[in-house]
Amino acid sequence: MKKAFLFLALMLSGLTAGAQDIELTPDGAYERKEVVTVDSASAATLYDRAMIALTDWTGPDGKAKAGIDYQNQETHTVIYKGSFYAGYRKIFMNAIDRYANFTVKVRCKDGRAQVTVNVGTLTAVMASNGLSRTFTLGESIDELKKRSGKRRERGEETVAYITDTADNILQAMKLSLRGKGKDADDDF
Repeated sequence: MKKAFLFLALMLSGLTAGAQDIELTPDGAYERKEVVTVDSASAATLYDRAMIALTDWTGPDGKAKAGIDYQNQETHTVIYKGSFYAGYRKIFMNAIDRYANFTVKVRCKDGRAQVTVNVGTLTAVMASNGLSRTFTLGESIDELKKRSGKRRERGEETVAYITDTADNILQAMKLSLRGKGKDADDDF
């Protein structure tokens, strides 16, 4: 039990943030939501573009673990869940890998689509024994606002990476919905 508590405390110490600058949802998640307007596109076309973009996505490091969780062609809604690598940390003799767990929700109507990117939780996995712990971004920020020095700097970098990646996912979805994604000029 002591080891599990120590692991949790050490794991959380790696994530502080310039958290004052980050707006979180009441449940402690980082969330961005935008409406994309594409006047000439039907709901079905926007839905197809979203499905293609989400099916092809592999994350910032090419190793994201993700997949479509829900899709409904009649309501033109798709929900995609996954995680991306958020950093490595070595504490004493233990290596800890951190993953940010996210959801992308796309709802399409004729001429517009609403894209929501939510990074709800973080999971830390201890390499030596596979022990893992999941917590909200808000929990880790609240706990670690008390930290300073190198711990705070490393945490700020990690949180910035997580929020930047979420913002990049949103931007990539916006481009794909507008028909300007990476395969837009593929006329096979």
